[in-house]
Amino acid sequence: MEASIRLGRVRGIVIGVHYTWLIVFGLLTYSLAVGFFPSLNDGWSTTRYWLAGALATILLFASVLAHELGHALVAQSRGIPVRAITLFIFGGVAQLSQESETAGDEFRIAIAGPAVSLVVGLGSLALWWLIRGVDSFAAAILFYLGVANVILVVFNLIPGFPLDGGRVFRAIVWGITGSLERATKIAATVGVIIGYLFIVAGIFYVFVAPIQGIWLIAIGWFLQSAAEQSYRQMRLERAFSGVRVGSIMDPNPVVVRPEVTLDDLVDRYVLARNVRGLPVVDNGQLIGIVTLTDLREVPREDWGHITVRERMTPRQELITLGPDSELTDALRALSAKDIHQIPIIEGDTLVGLLTRSAVIRYMQLRDELPDSVVEPRESVAGAGRGHEHGPAV
Repeated sequence: MEASIRLGRVRGIVIGVHYTWLIVFGLLTYSLAVGFFPSLNDGWSTTRYWLAGALATILLFASVLAHELGHALVAQSRGIPVRAITLFIFGGVAQLSQESETAGDEFRIAIAGPAVSLVVGLGSLALWWLIRGVDSFAAAILFYLGVANVILVVFNLIPGFPLDGGRVFRAIVWGITGSLERATKIAATVGVIIGYLFIVAGIFYVFVAPIQGIWLIAIGWFLQSAAEQSYRQMRLERAFSGVRVGSIMDPNPVVVRPEVTLDDLVDRYVLARNVRGLPVVDNGQLIGIVTLTDLREVPREDWGHITVRERMTPRQELITLGPDSELTDALRALSAKDIHQIPIIEGDTLVGLLTRSAVIRYMQLRDELPDSVVEPRESVAGAGRGHEHGPAV
């Protein structure tokens, strides 16, 4: 999930919010200002209720961010890169670049988030107890923050994938069975069942409290669809295990020389050959890649005298692979760096180009073949595009 607004970085992790967070911010602030805080303190002004609602909502999502940082920092300590943390309509999500390599690592990463939320929740309640007779405004916010975080802990420990409790459950099953795929299938099945239970509960509840009922239905839909997608992804990665990049790459990609102008690049290559990016080759050696993104910052009137060499991404900044690299490694690289093509080289010589579109075509072809023709290989612990940790609010 890409962030709509980037807030900054923490230990190299991009922190951002998705536009759907703004919807929840408004709804939750309204609910707290007109319902929750008036029920606790009936002598405040309208402005005070709304200020408390806004502050409590901001602090709640700050605690969700802390929850996700718990996942992310433990993942980094286990050698797993973390791309970003994004706050969105259902809470937050930490985007890890790959799966854990052991059941123990999976357990530690999964439990870290709820542990942080529990500390925040109990700490907030402890502070509320100390100041409840001194400052009613701060006490009310701390009480809400404490209760909300404790509820988040309980909810997230429901053993349904992809909730944290589902990941803890998967780690336990993985440790017992020794099979990540089998553990994922079991945890995902439980996640689908729990998702449908939320939907059914929401349908009945909508007649009593429409907003809460609709919210339960939305959470249930999110849980069951995420659980199904997680298992499909695992099966796909298992099928890719052992597949070499050389069998899918384009062995004769369109290339461009560094002295070509941007005008010629667009007319003779991009439009004529229908390509988004081209390897830049000089005397048979890969020296860079030029893509449509490299052109967007150059004024159109300058294309005639600026060369590819001046705008390309140089070789030393590129991710490259060899033809014998596994396709799962290529998938991780494409996903982690959000790129569309990877040059395939031997030494410094370009021998092919792997693109997202080629991988998608291969996926579609394998999906259309019967299982008896495409027999999945044994899964490799840790092989995977990555996964996401995040609580639902």
